Amino acid sequence: MKKLFLILFTVSLSAQVPAIVEVEEWVSDNPKKLVEMFNHWTDLEAEQNGVYSFVLEVIDGNKVYLCRTFDDMGQMVKKEEDRWGDEGWQSKTFQNWDKKYDWQDFSGVNPERLMTHVFYHWEELSYIPEGMNLEEQLPNLKFRRNITMDIQNGDGNWDKFQNQIKAGIENDKKLKNNYVRLMYSPVYGGIRGADFLMIVMDESRASYYNGLAERNKKRDNDDDWNSIQNDNVANWIDEEDIMVHY
Repeated sequence: MKKLFLILFTVSLSAQVPAIVEVEEWVSDNPKKLVEMFNHWTDLEAEQNGVYSFVLEVIDGNKVYLCRTFDDMGQMVKKEEDRWGDEGWQSKTFQNWDKKYDWQDFSGVNPERLMTHVFYHWEELSYIPEGMNLEEQLPNLKFRRNITMDIQNGDGNWDKFQNQIKAGIENDKKLKNNYVRLMYSPVYGGIRGADFLMIVMDESRASYYNGLAERNKKRDNDDDWNSIQNDNVANWIDEEDIMVHY
């Protein structure tokens, strides 16, 4: 089931990245076990509601994110309406999930849901290298670096930020810096109140940081890149190194 959703998720440029992502933010005394249980839950849930879901595990931390993807807000609202009650997809999913795990298994990892967030995708501020077949590459891109950013107060700073990101993408194309970077903003919630969530993908943590070092070598020696960065209107709030579980 998940393989089918993964293929449908990456058919075209617009379908490569979900327009809307609902994110449940959890902490646990045993995040590995919580990931295992959530991963089983998303398999069963997809059979009931047809939603592509995945689990994110913060490396060297106790945080886990359960993520659901939607084509638009209307689809998300409709799925939420169908969620509750004896005939809702959550009840049916739990009946199947309960065959492998029980409430004691779940409570035994001391889970706590901190908040639910909803993000929308900025396609024009995201970068997928031209010609990349994300359908083939996505299963291998298990690492995420999530960076939360805030736009400084000031007239026109939102436009300045967007123009800076777009210019940076074009400059990276010139430098032949290839990577996958997605940009989201909160509709509801938002990590640490940030205006943007930037997600960079790679095969592993080591591969990401090695690639970043190579990209930065080119950028640091490029006058155009340095000019773009001179008028930076964004503040980095926080960052997390994350592994994805499909």
